[in-house]
Amino acid sequence: MTRIASCFKENSEGTEPKRWTAPPRANHRRAVHHLFDNWPRVVHLIHSTKHLALFLDFDGTLVTLRRRPRDVKPLDLRLRKVLGCLAARKRITVTVISGRPLAELKKLVPVPGVRLLGLHGWEGRTVPPLKEEHLLVRQAKRLLNHRLRGTPRIWVEDKGLGLAVHYREASPSAVRRARRIVAEVVGNVGPRIHIMKGLKVWELLPRQIEGKGAAACSLLTELPAETLPIFLGDDATDESAFQVLSHGLTIHVGDGHRTKAHFLLRNPEEVGIFLLKLEAEIV
Repeated sequence: MTRIASCFKENSEGTEPKRWTAPPRANHRRAVHHLFDNWPRVVHLIHSTKHLALFLDFDGTLVTLRRRPRDVKPLDLRLRKVLGCLAARKRITVTVISGRPLAELKKLVPVPGVRLLGLHGWEGRTVPPLKEEHLLVRQAKRLLNHRLRGTPRIWVEDKGLGLAVHYREASPSAVRRARRIVAEVVGNVGPRIHIMKGLKVWELLPRQIEGKGAAACSLLTELPAETLPIFLGDDATDESAFQVLSHGLTIHVGDGHRTKAHFLLRNPEEVGIFLLKLEAEIV
């Protein structure tokens, strides 16, 4: 797990940037406060920060979740416009970081100036090739396709350097069987591949792909020391970012239960409203 301290970039005096005080919460199982109920505080934070780094998940955050990833359409004109306006401001860096392959993400978010990172932040950065791990993922795919055959409403998505086993529409018995098979397949291909749990999905990925939190921390090292990270996501795969960016502004898109985020927005429609409000505050 990436350490929280790794997200801080030292300033010229060799000290960490100031942290902001998050709203008090007993633990991550307690429902969090709605972002708009705390908007004056957020505005003060935005105005008192030299630079902002806005990180956005895609599915479930910018767009509504669909039964199949292929059913999702590219961002509508309204969202493309506001993201483009934000990305054009010098005070803010905008990144969409998704579990989707980068090639798909480029078609879905055609916005100049917005940085795109696929496969939970691995694709779109300067990273080493994972040739051996890719072969192991191919082996895992063959095993999964063979062993999951006949398991109703369980399907495998090929992401190139990773696999996603979806079980959103499966029965409890089918999920139990698939969970056992996935664990056995990962055990067979070896320790270089690990399982990342998402919303009704298990992802099989090379261990070098640590997740969105590690990717966001890496990007922050390229930005000014006084950068405030703002991260929005809806999935369990976004929780690593909420944890390591606890010094920033973290926002769960959904009901806000069982999350480490500071605030919540209920759905992608409210995310769109937030982006418009944010644009109005960035000068």
